[in-house]
Amino acid sequence: MIEGVEHLSETTVKEVMVPRTDTVFISSDDPLDEIFRTLVDSGHSRIPVYKESIDNVVGILYAKDVLAALISKQEIHISSITRKPFFVPETKRIDSLLREFKRRRVHIAVALDEYGGTSGIVCMEDIIEEIVGEIQDEYDDETEDCVQIGPQSWLCNARVHLDEISEKIGLELPAGDFDSLAGYVFDLFGRIPVENESIATAEAVFTVQEMEAYRILSVKIEKLLPAEGEESAGNSADQL
Repeated sequence: MIEGVEHLSETTVKEVMVPRTDTVFISSDDPLDEIFRTLVDSGHSRIPVYKESIDNVVGILYAKDVLAALISKQEIHISSITRKPFFVPETKRIDSLLREFKRRRVHIAVALDEYGGTSGIVCMEDIIEEIVGEIQDEYDDETEDCVQIGPQSWLCNARVHLDEISEKIGLELPAGDFDSLAGYVFDLFGRIPVENESIATAEAVFTVQEMEAYRILSVKIEKLLPAEGEESAGNSADQL
């Protein structure tokens, strides 16, 4: 735990946040029944509310505020019960953010990229997990980020960090303008791949197992023996 606390000063919001592609948002123009359904289906207690664009977050809707309004039988206007959002740059160190959370008495912040756009959300839980390890709640998917499915093959969540790939699989992936497996695979293809499409490097074959629209959700990684790697990488280069 001491190591986790010391790690906070070296970790940025971007490294622990939930990226915008995986964040549940509510539009301020959504009808009430749709908003209620989103709250129930997501299982989240706090959801960011945007107006016109996700890059324009105007508030945070707390499930308990909606429940209180329903119990009191007052007419609900989402704009009147959303709370003011707390914005932070994605480069902010999370030890500093933790102090801000305590001072402001809030548990969620909207992370902004260098252009002022919404890059994701970060919660108190995300920071606590950096100290004590991952916290599992009743709405978390308990499956591991990388599951071994064969002697030299793994099925991985595309959001897994490249450092974790190195740690769990023993596969060193080159750094670039990406932190996740999805970003690495996109970079390999140089375009948007399709489900069940594979691409090889000298070390492994990467197969896109599942996609949602243009997002990669899961990837199968098959580590290659040195001789296999040279042959597969050559074939992949010929195809590209």
